[in-house]
Amino acid sequence: MELVSVLVSSDAFKAAMRRFATGVAIVTTTHEARIHGFTANAFASVSAEPPTVLICVNRNARAHPLISASQRFCVNVLALEQRALAEQFASGEPHTRFDGVAYRLGPSGSPILAGTLAHVDCTLGEELTTGTHTIFLGQVIEAGHREGAPLGYYDRRYRNFGAFDELDEPPGPAR
Repeated sequence: MELVSVLVSSDAFKAAMRRFATGVAIVTTTHEARIHGFTANAFASVSAEPPTVLICVNRNARAHPLISASQRFCVNVLALEQRALAEQFASGEPHTRFDGVAYRLGPSGSPILAGTLAHVDCTLGEELTTGTHTIFLGQVIEAGHREGAPLGYYDRRYRNFGAFDELDEPPGPAR
């Protein structure tokens, strides 16, 4: 298959980025005694010492000013069986997204959703703005996990990444 290279238009960039497989998470926060959450896949580990993660949030999103003002957020990594939860938090009325959802408040005060594959509860360390988004760097104050398969996302569809076979040999040293 031939690699297609084009000038970087917004559509070409988005098409290329859809070829990157990701996990699915729900980012939650609390501000002025109100909880909020949204589905996201722009999440990554930054550093183990100190434990730091990043999330990227569109500056026009309702959650953006809430995270900035509250100075806290929690990333809840979804398990394969939580697709309906991902869809619930991806659309609809933000005030009803938590309806029927079990959660507890973590040390930051942000909701930690029940049954997730993992969570990292954070206080906000830094904000970096670029283009249409802000990168929020979070200092992890609590982390938890359980066994299970992750919910994946690739080319605008949810995927089952837990069915992949392991490689026969472990990877060699990084180059």
